[in-house]
Formats: sequence, C-alpha cells, structure tokens
Amino acid sequence: MMEKNKFLMLIVMVLASILVIGNVNAEESTCSPTDLNKLRQEAANVKATYVPTTMEIDGTVEDIGDNEKIVESVLDMKVYNVTEKMALRYEYSGNGVKSGSFMKSYANVGSDGAITVRQKSYGKIITYTITVLSSYGSCSGQSLKTIRITLPMFNYYSLLDACEGIQDYYLCQPYVTSEVGGADFFDKVEAYRAKMLSNEAIEVEDDNNSVVTSAFVGIKKHKYLIVGLVVAAGVVATVLILRRKKSEV
Repeated sequence: MMEKNKFLMLIVMVLASILVIGNVNAEESTCSPTDLNKLRQEAANVKATYVPTTMEIDGTVEDIGDNEKIVESVLDMKVYNVTEKMALRYEYSGNGVKSGSFMKSYANVGSDGAITVRQKSYGKIITYTITVLSSYGSCSGQSLKTIRITLPMFNYYSLLDACEGIQDYYLCQPYVTSEVGGADFFDKVEAYRAKMLSNEAIEVEDDNNSVVTSAFVGIKKHKYLIVGLVVAAGVVATVLILRRKKSEV
C-alpha cells in the first residue's frame, strides 16, 4: 500500500513539474504589452520615401546600334530608421504587374542608413504595402506599423519638345501616377502653353497699367502742390517780363 502511495505521489510531482515548466515557457513566449508598446514607439520613426536615379541596361535602341548601354530613369524606394529589432514585409501590386511579396531585415540596411529597393518595373505604377514586424524575442512576428507608398512611373512624354518649358504641367512632369498619352496629348499640351502665354501677356499689361495708375494717383495726391508750383512759376515769369519791359523803357 505504501509503495502504491509513493508511486501516486511521484506521478503527482511529475505532473506538477510539467505544469510549472509549461507556465514558465508560456510566460516567456508571450509578448508583454510593455515590450510591444516600446517596439511600436520605435517603429513610429520608420519612414519610407523614393528618390529618382538612373541605371544602365543592355539593349538595342534605334540610332545607337547594338550592345550599347541604355540609361533608364528609375526610382529607389528607401525605408529609414529600421533597427535590429525589426523586419520588413513588402507586398506590391499594380496594373500590368504580377503581385508579390518579399522580406527585408536590419542586415539589408545600407551605408546611407536605409533599406533600398529598386523599382520593380520602371514603366509601371506600383503600390507597396510595407509591414514593420518585430524580430525581437517573444514579440517576434508582431505587427508594429504599416506603410503604404505608391511609386509613380517615368513619363517618357516629358522628354518631347512639346513639353519644353512647361515641365510643371501634369502631363509633362517626369514622374506621374496615371497613364500619359493618347490622341489628345498634344492638343492638351498646346492648349496649356497658349494659356500660359496668355496669362503672361495679361501680367505684362497689368504691370504697365499699374505704372500709369501709380503716376496718376501720385499726381492726384499732390495736385495742390503741383498747382501751386505752376502758379508760382507763372508769377515769377510775369515779374521777370515786367522788369524787362521797365528796363527797356
């Protein structure tokens, strides 16, 4: 009987040990609200932007021959302030672009302090959703922040002579977030140019009118002084004439 009791006690002790160890592991594998809050505060500093750059590609272009380097305008997307406690999940999509995703980590931070991703297709508009994930201890995998950024496409129409001098016009800007082109492209550009020239002509006319108006206002403001000077000049002239006649007599 005693052996049976000892055996039961041993089983109870083993079960109790397993429960204690399980509780400890559960506590260690749980991300505490304090840790998660600190990580999210750090992630709040993560920023994404894009910068224009160029890249050389091999290809054939009319007038330059085979095996020449072609310089293409592309965008580099940069994510700053990523720490060793973070990882990034990129998801991208766009018209004419196959959707996909990939991961980056702190190991991918470059000398400029940013994780750089070159535009997947420089002739397409692509939207990226960047999820900042924790890679720290028990909080690994927790979502800390989400950033959404759209990379515009290079506008080849901006290189045309039709856009010279009006690069501020949305159809002539180097990077655009909607398709540019169509049969009415040149009509719209020429209409905008004509409008700009018309506005410049109006501004010149307004400037000339303002000069005349200012002169008129000045005369009106000092009219009594001007009249007085005219009268005084007339009196002086009259006196001089009378003196000359008297001296002749």
